[in-house]
Amino acid sequence: MHALVLALALSAGPLDLPDDRLPLSIADSFVEPAALAKADVEWSVGAHLGVAGAYDASDPTFLVGFNGRVHILPWLGADASIDFQLKQNFEHDQIHLYQVPFEFSALFYLPVGDSPIRPYGLAGFGFTITDTSYTGSLSRSDSTDLNALFFIGLGAEFELNPNMFFDANLRFVFVEDPPHFAGNSADWIQFTIGILFKLSK
Repeated sequence: MHALVLALALSAGPLDLPDDRLPLSIADSFVEPAALAKADVEWSVGAHLGVAGAYDASDPTFLVGFNGRVHILPWLGADASIDFQLKQNFEHDQIHLYQVPFEFSALFYLPVGDSPIRPYGLAGFGFTITDTSYTGSLSRSDSTDLNALFFIGLGAEFELNPNMFFDANLRFVFVEDPPHFAGNSADWIQFTIGILFKLSK
């Protein structure tokens, strides 16, 4: 009897389970923590131009600048920029201001899904190298100062192709006034448009 049972077991061969019923090994089911934590970081660089106008200036001025940007999360980014503003005149063209702002900002994107347009709000801080010269009845020695600033604003990105996007933003900048500014405010508002090129990951 025992010999019959053994013979039947040997003739049946090994027990083959379907692949979908085979248990996964620990190695197969383990996901590395680094892979879970890794963000889809995307870097880009570009240039922009625009218009800036101090509230107490006689006329607005033009600016040109360069910036680098990083997309950290779907809702978060960061930007660093340098601008070169043409001179602005104050106090009946007797005070002349030339500024080179350095600005660092956080970008907060709205959830728009797969839309090519990505609107965002922004806030940041920085400093500006301010060259001030005086003429007329306010004539005195010129000065060059480092003035702190902060700003808020809004903008939008528009993807032109997978490697390039258009950017436009509006900023309200609040800056420390240079010395001997005759009660004027150097705070300004600026609007810029630019192109950024995505860097290889």
